[in-house]
Amino acid sequence: MPSLSSRPATDNGAEAQLRALETSLASAFTKKDIDAVMAVYAPGKSLFVFDLVGPPGVYSSWDGYREAWSHFFAMFPGSLYYTISDLEIAVSGDVAYSRSLHHLSGNRADGTPYDITARVTDVYRKIGPKWLIVQEHASLPLDRQTFKPILHSPL
Repeated sequence: MPSLSSRPATDNGAEAQLRALETSLASAFTKKDIDAVMAVYAPGKSLFVFDLVGPPGVYSSWDGYREAWSHFFAMFPGSLYYTISDLEIAVSGDVAYSRSLHHLSGNRADGTPYDITARVTDVYRKIGPKWLIVQEHASLPLDRQTFKPILHSPL
């Protein structure tokens, strides 16, 4: 698979399609539109995710991940803000991967602010005419002294 710094001469518009997928994910998340969020993920057991949403934080099906997001969105009665930055994409045939930073903020039901920047790696497959996320890994860096997550890493 090509490195993130090298691009094939042509990818038949795949990179633009994948950027549009990530943009639609951020927009759907901001709207708390769970159907639109889940539309970018592969159906059934084709999906595997290590995520910050949990517990358990490990999901081996579309249904399990949808349930996790349903619980997560219920924790935020007001607005959520979600942006993706530093998105780098590599495409090879019908498989691609990306790395990016995802910033999420909002207020929980009790008024407590929630504000994190996660590191995200996605693996995509072209299934039929659409690119879909088949594997995702989100993480937070840890403070090496305390082993607590660093919520606002400048990465």
